[in-house]
Amino acid sequence: MKILATGEIIFDIFNGEAEIGGAPLNFCAHCAALGAESALISAVGNDELATTALEKLDEFGVNTAYVQKNDLPTGQCLVTVRDGSPEYNVLCPAAYDKIAVTENKYDADVFAFGTLIQRDEVSRKAVKNILEKGDFKEIFCDINLRPGCYDEESCRLCLENATILKISEEEEPLLHKFSLYAAKSLERETVKSICDNFENIRLVLYTKGSNGSLIYDKTSGEYYDIPAVKTQVVSTVGAGDSYSAAFLCEYMKNKDITASGEAGAKLSAFVVAHRGAVPKD
Repeated sequence: MKILATGEIIFDIFNGEAEIGGAPLNFCAHCAALGAESALISAVGNDELATTALEKLDEFGVNTAYVQKNDLPTGQCLVTVRDGSPEYNVLCPAAYDKIAVTENKYDADVFAFGTLIQRDEVSRKAVKNILEKGDFKEIFCDINLRPGCYDEESCRLCLENATILKISEEEEPLLHKFSLYAAKSLERETVKSICDNFENIRLVLYTKGSNGSLIYDKTSGEYYDIPAVKTQVVSTVGAGDSYSAAFLCEYMKNKDITASGEAGAKLSAFVVAHRGAVPKD
């Protein structure tokens, strides 16, 4: 199985300590650990963090052939954890804001991207180029709304291209402010409304933290309620990325939505019980 993602390489800074991160990097690392052939399209600077980033990607088993270098600093995000929930200050500009368009014609079973990588028009253009030239069985978008790092255009690009969409209950009210779909009073009606407005979206993964997740399959019209796995929460940093990776790696093998949701819940429970987005066993 081939997994390709494009997006930010960021070092999450916890109390002065640097932890490699970024949603697409975390996602690719977990996919690789689950046995997928995983690659990331991104950019780093010409600094010490860049060297560390490439070393960590190699350690995670993520292909670095598509990681570019430029003169901007490697990405950083200041993370403050309050009551187990992270607050983010994503520094700008960063190397991943300037991913150059290439002549590569990518192919993969799954292509994944989100909104943060689109905050600069240069990298947004690169994302559009990949979508236009790529050959993908599924396109996965985690909306992943970070303050000051998304707009209507970046959200629309996700919604207009995704075949599988992930959104959290915290993010949905922010998304529906753009009036891209009709928000409803019930979560089941809301996820169906998203699919009704964007015919390309076949699955919506609606995550609810300790309350589990709701998955809507437009093809069958069925809803799946997936319970969370109980655990002692240390930090939720990277939980959504691990859920996405486990869900997709399972789903691409057997199309079993229940088993895929349960795989996502299990791996995300392991992640939240540790500090860091890609903890070791």
